[in-house]
Amino acid sequence: MKKQKRIFLCSMACLFLMACGKGDAQTIPNDKMKEKQPQSSHTKAEDSSDSGEAAKTGANRTDSFDMEPWEQAYLEYLDEFGMGNSCTYSLIFVDEDEIPELVIDSGVEAGGCQILTWHEGVLDVLQTSRLYFTYVEKGNLLCNSEGNMGYYYDNVYTLKDGMWEFVGGGTYSDPPDGPKFDENDDYIFEYYWLEQPVEKSEYEQKFHAIYPEKEAKTPEAYYIKDEMYSILKTGETTSVSHRYELVVEDLTWTEACRACEEKGGYLATLTSREEFERVQEQIISEEKKAVTFFVGANRVDRFGFGWLEPGKPEGYSMLDLYNALFADFWLEGEPSYEGVTEDGRSVKEEYVSILYRSFDERCYLNDVPEDILSASPSYGGRIGYICEYDE
Repeated sequence: MKKQKRIFLCSMACLFLMACGKGDAQTIPNDKMKEKQPQSSHTKAEDSSDSGEAAKTGANRTDSFDMEPWEQAYLEYLDEFGMGNSCTYSLIFVDEDEIPELVIDSGVEAGGCQILTWHEGVLDVLQTSRLYFTYVEKGNLLCNSEGNMGYYYDNVYTLKDGMWEFVGGGTYSDPPDGPKFDENDDYIFEYYWLEQPVEKSEYEQKFHAIYPEKEAKTPEAYYIKDEMYSILKTGETTSVSHRYELVVEDLTWTEACRACEEKGGYLATLTSREEFERVQEQIISEEKKAVTFFVGANRVDRFGFGWLEPGKPEGYSMLDLYNALFADFWLEGEPSYEGVTEDGRSVKEEYVSILYRSFDERCYLNDVPEDILSASPSYGGRIGYICEYDE
């Protein structure tokens, strides 16, 4: 069980409903939809082919003829999303076969997650209620545990004959007359298992009898849509063959952007964990850990940061860098959007750099001024930029 209290943002919820096609008959046709639980729905897609291998085993495929049927089915489903760049994606293994399940995370509570599975020509979709879920890898169990404002639930699912099936679950919530607390100031909830009232101890016993919570995990890596497309099509992220040049030079972000273009590349866009880690390894191996390097991202609008779209000088990807995908890439408390210069002036921080922190021996993203040197003269000789080349 996991109790979480999250803030619901109506504007973001509406964005997902439009972006990921929730409730759109083209995305989930009405004649192919059926309710499993209040939080779940599924759709099927016919395919006469047999099963395939995990995504990472199919590296360097170049066209659909080399793809496995489940990969084609997932791609066709993603094609229906329209503005699916608002979502993030992951591949996980719930049951014991070699075909991963595809997670589509909306990033907003109202949108929740869709978890796709494919078996013998049938695509089945589990819709979670809100965002949080865990799964027992290759243990054929998944639990959607969430809630808010005094109402929480645990719903456990399994895959049976390639279809999502509800195993069991329950709810716990405040009493009808409002929140109550015990002598330790802990909440007193009313518990129900399969809609029948139970004591807390019985609820926990029933829950742990069907779901080994200690063995559960969450997805290890999420990707933006372009990266998931690449993984499904080729088995690799888009940047697998890219080359990076670390240049130490006291330029502004704009000057660095122009310098990379003149070299035939572009200011680096780090759109996957694998790419971020490769750049980090290069910074360490070239012994440039003391340098703050500009990368190809800046503030798109008042809502956040985005990567520059390679080949489009003033264009941006749809990705907001301040989402769950990049949350642990940022320094604590960043992006702050503003800072203070060495002489005490306020300055806007609307550009992005990557820097190495010795304390925990890893790199982070940080928002910085367009001209770091004018704000912090002590950084002279320790400013740089990273050019990326599609080679």
